[in-house]
Amino acid sequence: MASDAPELPETPTAAVDDNSKLFQAKGCACPRFNELGVSKTLAKFTSEFLPKCPIVDPRGKTITILKSNFPKLISLEHLTLKRDEFSASKIVQSIEDGTFDPKDYKPQELDRMQTLFWIPEVLSDPDAIYSNGHNVVAGDEIYVRVYDKRKPQVKLVFTLDIKRKSDGSMIKTVPVTSFLASRNRAIKMIKGAPLYVRK
Repeated sequence: MASDAPELPETPTAAVDDNSKLFQAKGCACPRFNELGVSKTLAKFTSEFLPKCPIVDPRGKTITILKSNFPKLISLEHLTLKRDEFSASKIVQSIEDGTFDPKDYKPQELDRMQTLFWIPEVLSDPDAIYSNGHNVVAGDEIYVRVYDKRKPQVKLVFTLDIKRKSDGSMIKTVPVTSFLASRNRAIKMIKGAPLYVRK
């Protein structure tokens, strides 16, 4: 499934030992998968997901999610046009006006669309939050939720803090990407001790 990077940085052994307890725990009950197509998934995203936003995490941090985040969150990437040529908003518009053609896009990593509606739960009630240790995926933090009886069993949401260049003050936090990973792979994407652990 998700394979955003061929190589991942090494996590110190002590951190792996501490974090492995969380990652090897039984996990939460697995939610239902989204089996809708792209158009109906966008409609549900608009009517059911976005009204929950912004989402506040257990630390009181606010994560802003917009309709324009939809293509990235379900891994829609145009075959020939770059983002500055065909923006996320234009992709959304094409879905809404019926001109969207999946043949114009790279093959999707389907787990992202199947688990799209898990994201509010992962952000608002994660098992843990870590600093991002992935060497390819941009972002500051990773929200983690482990699920039972599901392989891959870990849902990850990467977020990025957007700050003012003038003084470094926070503008907003946004999602970068989200996907499923195996427990062993997920633990290699995090860095250091958790910033938050559910009690």
